[in-house]
Order: sequence, then C-alpha cells, then structure tokens
Amino acid sequence: MTTLTLQSCECWIRSGSLLLLVWVISAIVLAASGVLATNDLLMPAMIIIPVAGFALAYRTNPTFRSYALSLDTGILVMLHSWRMLGLGFLFLYAHDILPGLFAWLAGLGDALAAAGATLIGINLLRGRAVSKQALLTWNSFGLLDFLIAVSVGTALRSAWFGSEIATDPMAFLPLSLIPTLVVPFYMITHLIIFLKLRNSGESRPD
Repeated sequence: MTTLTLQSCECWIRSGSLLLLVWVISAIVLAASGVLATNDLLMPAMIIIPVAGFALAYRTNPTFRSYALSLDTGILVMLHSWRMLGLGFLFLYAHDILPGLFAWLAGLGDALAAAGATLIGINLLRGRAVSKQALLTWNSFGLLDFLIAVSVGTALRSAWFGSEIATDPMAFLPLSLIPTLVVPFYMITHLIIFLKLRNSGESRPD
C-alpha cells in the first residue's frame, strides 16, 4: 500500500469508529426513551440504515472497498460462532417473555449458523481448503436467518399481533441492542463475505 492509501484507510477507520459510536449512543437513547417501542417501523430502519450505509460506502469509495475486501474471511466467519448465544431466545420463551414462533426460528437459526461458522471458520483459519459452494451456502443461510427473524419479530409486535406474549421486549434495553447493533453488524459481515466470494475464484478466500 502507498502512503496515501494507508492514510485513506486510517481516515475511514476513524470515521467509521465515530459513526459507530454515534450509532451505539442513538440505539441506547432510542430504547431507553421508549421511542423504539412506540414506532413499529423504527426497528427495521435501525437495521437497514447501517447496512445501506455500508453498501453506499463500498459502492462509491475505492479505498473503503479495498479495505473491506482485505478483511480475513476466516475471522469474519468465526465471528458468527457467537450466534450460539441466540439459544437464549428459547430461555426467554420458556419464561413467557418472547413468543414461541420468534424464539424457535431465531434461536435455532442462530445456533445452526453458529455451528456452521465454527466448522468452516476453523478450517479457514488453519489454512485448510473450504469449497466456495460450502461457504456460499452457509453465508446465504446465515443472512436468510436474520431476514426471517427480523420479519417475524416485526410481525409479532403487540400492535400488529395483538397477543399477550409479543416481541415488544426486543425494543427495550438490553434486548434492543440485538436488533439495533448486533444484527446490522453481522449482516454487514455476510455482505462482505458475499463480495469477497464474488471477487475471488479461489477455494480458500483470504
């Protein structure tokens, strides 16, 4: 990398860190103030905006694009092993905090994505060959799991669903940090992996 390119990357990292801080503060304030709970469309917007922001930056800035494509695929995949914590949704369902349909779909989906991420991620980090199709299949499933969970979670809000047990608790702290911070972050990592696969014909992306 040239000195100019390194300076551009550092500028993007600083700008990204600042935007992340602003986003975290906004997510906390909106949840703590109850605004997130009273506006049914705000939660999906909090998920879509950072993902759209990433897509725009990737599309318009070559330096940012190069930085995103330089991220290690093995690390990006292994980050999803933490999604095993999604089984906690089933614990909340067992205590009548979240509806069963959402808890089972989100919980088991996250667990399966985490298991796949662990197997594929370990192989990638150890330098073992992983087929492009296997990585594509896992990545597609992981992203689809989020799309289904967000759709079902939004549909099962009490304002729409009219049930005593709804997904309303997801709009309050600390659970609200999952859809407003964790989900967009993981969705962006899925997009980066898709983009790396599109830009690489190798069996083991860097």
